[in-house]
Amino acid sequence: MFTEPPETSIYPRNDVQLAVENTLICHVTGFFPPPVNVSWTKNNVVVTEGVSLSQYRPRSDGTFHVFSSLKITPEERDIYSCTVNHRALQGQPQTKIWSVPEAAAVLPSVGPAVFCGVGLTLGLLGVATGLFFLIKATTTDTPDMAKNIKHLMQWTQSIKTVPPGF
Repeated sequence: MFTEPPETSIYPRNDVQLAVENTLICHVTGFFPPPVNVSWTKNNVVVTEGVSLSQYRPRSDGTFHVFSSLKITPEERDIYSCTVNHRALQGQPQTKIWSVPEAAAVLPSVGPAVFCGVGLTLGLLGVATGLFFLIKATTTDTPDMAKNIKHLMQWTQSIKTVPPGF
């Protein structure tokens, strides 16, 4: 009877934010025969609460895969590990380590700031384009040119007086 050792990966289900509940997933694949033993640690302490294991699922190549999950509430500097043991590993378990990304500690939500920055840039680009075509349209020699320029200057001044944060 042949045996195949597992391949293991560990990743969070959702984007990581400090103090926000999430789930770590340990994906164990390519092993034969079942079962595998999966265990978790947090900061080098064995964790059993909040752990689940899916059913063994066959793959097209005759091996199996399984998911183990751990409910977490990540804090700065937390280190989690998923350790997998299988008979093909001959008593030398595989351990994959996952730590809370520094970006989660420093910038928990960059998305809204980027969205606002892009929106502001596009808005200013639109105003500049509009001014370009307005000036281009009023550069013909007409008796009303001075009047058009006066209205343009008043409009430009009104834009500058918009309160901050509007």
